[in-house]
Amino acid sequence: MSKKIFDKILKDLKLYYQERGILHKISSEGLTKSKQAIFTAHDGEIAKAEKILKEVRGLLTDLNKKYNYSNRLQFEGSYRACVEEFLEATFFVATLKGKELKLDPDFHFGPEEYIGGLCDLTGELVRQAVLLGNKKNLSKIKKYTKMTKEVVGFMMQLYISGKSRQKFDEAKRNLKRLEQIVYEINLKNN
Repeated sequence: MSKKIFDKILKDLKLYYQERGILHKISSEGLTKSKQAIFTAHDGEIAKAEKILKEVRGLLTDLNKKYNYSNRLQFEGSYRACVEEFLEATFFVATLKGKELKLDPDFHFGPEEYIGGLCDLTGELVRQAVLLGNKKNLSKIKKYTKMTKEVVGFMMQLYISGKSRQKFDEAKRNLKRLEQIVYEINLKNN
């Protein structure tokens, strides 16, 4: 057997691990910033949240330009976690602004990342409903309940398992929480 094959494998493996470290570092930064955007949006600082999301978009763009040969990024867990959090944050900010949720035209994210982002959005809607939990904001809370119901209804059409199934189950629990909040506000008002 030729030593060249071993040298080639070793060289490729070293490059893979080196790049994987870079991907993990940048993806972790993007995940953290996406969480910051959500937190900032809950505080009502939408413009600041959008600025943070623009930074994350730049990180994702760079990763896709430099490392997505042969669709490599779809197999990197840290990248996928970052994308899911980015989508959740993007959907949440769009919801607060009263905008329609859309697929991201700049990237080809996988369906599991979209499912995760949508399901996790429902948790943020519960949190927002709790923050708004009074008669004055009942229409917004009902809107969040309707959105969550649409997400759950869509997910019921899919055959999903694993992590996506866990997120779907959490979205169903979030729908019950939102319905309970609406019920309690209505009860207080009668």
